[in-house]
Amino acid sequence: MDSHSASIHFDVTERTVRNWWSLSCPSWVDKYVDLYQRSIPKTKEWDGFKFVNGRLFTPYDKLTFAPSELMKIFYDRQFNRLDRVERQKLRVQVAELRSDDEAKAIREEIDEMIKTLQKVKLSPIVAPELVYAEKVRNKRK
Repeated sequence: MDSHSASIHFDVTERTVRNWWSLSCPSWVDKYVDLYQRSIPKTKEWDGFKFVNGRLFTPYDKLTFAPSELMKIFYDRQFNRLDRVERQKLRVQVAELRSDDEAKAIREEIDEMIKTLQKVKLSPIVAPELVYAEKVRNKRK
């Protein structure tokens, strides 16, 4: 930040900013500068990023973020992580269903259900056209 930008930002004259640099500045300015320096790291990965009027500006043309947009990205990532965990659990469950032992047990259960349905189908209570397949009275004699 040059003296002109600093004077506009702190609402003082450029001469005051130059005096601060040569002599010393008020403690509130030191605290502000400390916060400012910690806001975006001075690393290669963060080159071109800056905060202006509460928005994060990136080095990419027309790509800025408001705080709410950054929070949305954060929540989306959190939910995606939870989705990944849930998908992994489902993969394990599906793999168990696809195992040969499980498939064999399911086939045996289906065979039992088919046998039960065939017995019900042949019972005298269930008959075509709502008439007994065999008369029950004749069976008693």
